[in-house]
Amino acid sequence: MDFEFSKEKSIGLLFWQSSMLWKRDINKTLVNFDITHTQYVILAVIFHLDKSGEKTTQKKISNISMIDTMTISKTVRLMQTKKLIERTEDPQDSRAKIMKITITGMEILEKAIPAVESIDKNFFMLSNKELGNFMDLMTKLKLHNSQ
Repeated sequence: MDFEFSKEKSIGLLFWQSSMLWKRDINKTLVNFDITHTQYVILAVIFHLDKSGEKTTQKKISNISMIDTMTISKTVRLMQTKKLIERTEDPQDSRAKIMKITITGMEILEKAIPAVESIDKNFFMLSNKELGNFMDLMTKLKLHNSQ
């Protein structure tokens, strides 16, 4: 094999390390609310879709969060057992289920959002200009790689 690897010059490794540190902080906080990061993201997406008046289906959650559908399916079943969400049959499509946040799920989300936002603020300790540039770059990467 003839290749070179430098941990100091690997953008993939640096991205991985940074994302793992961020996820570690998020998970440490979310354990206080008895939810996982995946459950938090799903609750937040359902809340966003509800607020915008859209029907919340697993497919929409997957499209927005980019969580694979199998993970969403398993997680949603667990969330339903924990009484964080309710699922009902879509009157227009009997194969689809519409999800809503329960009162319990909403109470958890209302406490978890400020905690997660605080972690984000501390973790991404950037100036407003740097944060804007970072968001632009992340959006560019997402759009380029979503095609």
